[in-house]
Amino acid sequence: MNEAALLNVFEAAHQLALEYQRPVVAVSSRPAPTLDPLVLYEAHRQGFFWCTHSPRLALFGLGSAWQIEASGPQRLAEVNRQWFALCADAVIDGPHPPLLLGGMRFDTQQPCAPHWAPFADASFHLAQWLLSEDSDGRWLRCQCVVEPGSDPAALAHASLAAYQQLLASPRSPASCPAVIERTALPAPQWQAKVTNALQAIDRGDLSKVVLARHIEYQLDAALDSGAVMRRLHERRNSSHLFALHRAESCFMGATPERLLNCQAGHLRTHALAGSARRGPTPEEDQDVGAGLLADPKELHEHQLVVQTILQGLSGIVSNLQAATRPELLKLATVQHLSTPISARLEEGRSLLDGIQALHPTPAVGGLPGATAMDFIRRHEGFDRGWYAAPVGWLDSRGNGDFLVALRSALMTPLHCHLFAGCGIVQGSRPADEYEETQIKLASMEQALQLFTR
Repeated sequence: MNEAALLNVFEAAHQLALEYQRPVVAVSSRPAPTLDPLVLYEAHRQGFFWCTHSPRLALFGLGSAWQIEASGPQRLAEVNRQWFALCADAVIDGPHPPLLLGGMRFDTQQPCAPHWAPFADASFHLAQWLLSEDSDGRWLRCQCVVEPGSDPAALAHASLAAYQQLLASPRSPASCPAVIERTALPAPQWQAKVTNALQAIDRGDLSKVVLARHIEYQLDAALDSGAVMRRLHERRNSSHLFALHRAESCFMGATPERLLNCQAGHLRTHALAGSARRGPTPEEDQDVGAGLLADPKELHEHQLVVQTILQGLSGIVSNLQAATRPELLKLATVQHLSTPISARLEEGRSLLDGIQALHPTPAVGGLPGATAMDFIRRHEGFDRGWYAAPVGWLDSRGNGDFLVALRSALMTPLHCHLFAGCGIVQGSRPADEYEETQIKLASMEQALQLFTR
């Protein structure tokens, strides 16, 4: 990156900003073969990190050139409106468009717990510097919003200064915090919540509800989010990784579930429900997987999710297709039933319309949706915040990818909050469901390396 090239782009954007009397986004991208998204995230422990497969993409975003926060039930429509208004006359130098990163709360009606305060109902940032790695190699984007009153030369100079900070990698010594106190609802009390859910299912109020657990660790030092992400990356299997920083907090996870991916109007998702542990040997693991594929309770729960995703998308897509039977998705400590689903967006519809139509899926909420959400609000006993909600990215061409933020942790300076849940349907057994949450918590607990002193 050189200042003259950036200045040309910013001056072109400034001319449009003056002409239209509104902000214009400018993006300049260059190959960056020597930079590594994970290495930079490890060093800075700020911004946004992303690592997905199918399609393979890693992102690291640092600094904020523009942000939007929106609240209430129309938050996604507001994000969509503001983003595409900003991008209407984008000045793009190079092959890569502007790209927005962020996420949202699981439930806007739930009162916000203090530890979730930095995370708005919906919050998205345009990173000042964004490194991407995919099948086309590694590319570095400088993204800037140019106002009518901006000084393009000053913007170029400030951008180059931020670029030097990006390369400086100011890594401080890693801390190894010890656990002062671990707070979690005792197993019998959480299992009693499952019993309440089963009674509601037996009465016919619900066919499924997802109940989650919240575990809080009080620490004697701050966690190193870069080291935690490195450990998650080394054992990610089929998981997708994400980390989003707000103020001094970081929300991070290794999730198996993609909510919705959009490339050139083509949507891809999958129904994910039904779980079993991994076997200690290849033979036993295969037996456990075969049992999962034949388990009537797990197949019933899975089919509920498939049907609801198809119904949710049906009004905004064409050529909607789902695989006829589920396959196994194998992770480090657990395996799931997964059914691939694809479709095409109808003209005039956006990826965020699809997110709005799907969230919350029965895999994280329940059925009927409104009744299950009400049950969660009344019985679960904590604020999910961004846990089990959509996190992801969106570009100016309408492409994007959103995950369901499962198997996740919220890190604050001296605390760490872990989350995991499971679907309760007829035939569920409270002790088994508790054990399932233990299996789901294991991968994040291992990556955090939290030890009681």
